[in-house]
Amino acid sequence: MRTSHLYVAYRDRVGDKLVPLVVLEVLNFDPHRFGVTRVVHVDPHGLHSAWERDKLARVQKLLGKDFSSFGHACQHVYATARGEKGAHISYMQAFEVYVRGYIDASLLGTWQEDKPVRGEWEVQRFSPGLAAVAVETLAVPPIVCPDPPTEQWEGWITVSEGRPYAHISTPPRQVEAVVEGMMRRVRLIARGCHACELRLTPPHPHPPPT
Repeated sequence: MRTSHLYVAYRDRVGDKLVPLVVLEVLNFDPHRFGVTRVVHVDPHGLHSAWERDKLARVQKLLGKDFSSFGHACQHVYATARGEKGAHISYMQAFEVYVRGYIDASLLGTWQEDKPVRGEWEVQRFSPGLAAVAVETLAVPPIVCPDPPTEQWEGWITVSEGRPYAHISTPPRQVEAVVEGMMRRVRLIARGCHACELRLTPPHPHPPPT
C-alpha cells in the first residue's frame, strides 16, 4: 500500500470495545523496512482515562518519544502498557493500521510467509494485490467503522496484512517489483519445504510376496 503517512495503533480494551491507546507514526518506511518511529498520540479518544489510570500514566510518558526502529517502538509500548519490563508481543499481528481507500478487501492478507521471530517461526500475511494502491492511514481513527460503509473501504488491518508499505511518491511499478520478489521467495521456500517432506517420507514397503 502507498500512503503519505503511516500511522499504527495499539488498541486495548475499554469495556467491551477495543480503543486506541497509543498511536505511532513510522517516519521512515519503504517496502523493505520500517525505520524511525514516533509516539504521536496517547488515548486520542480520552476513554482510557476513566478505565485504567495507572496504565495511562505509564504510556503518557512515551508521548513524543522517537525510537530507532518500528519493532523497538512496538515492544517498548507493549511492555510499558503491561507494566512488565521486557514483555514481548508479535507486534506485526498485535499492532494495527486503520486504512481508508478504494481497495478490494477480499485481497487483504491473501499471501503468507514464515518469518523467524525471537527464535520461532511466525506466520505473517501480506497483500500483493494491494501493493500499488494509494490509501490513507488515520492518526485518530474512529472507534467503530462507519455504518453503512462509505464509498471507500475503511477498517482495521494488522500491520502485517498491509505489507508492503511505500510512500505515496513511490512509483507503483517499483512497489509491484518488490511484491513480486516477496511472492517468488515464498514460492521457493514452499518448494524447498515440499522437497524436504518428500526426502523425509519413508518409502512405502513392498507388499509381501503371495
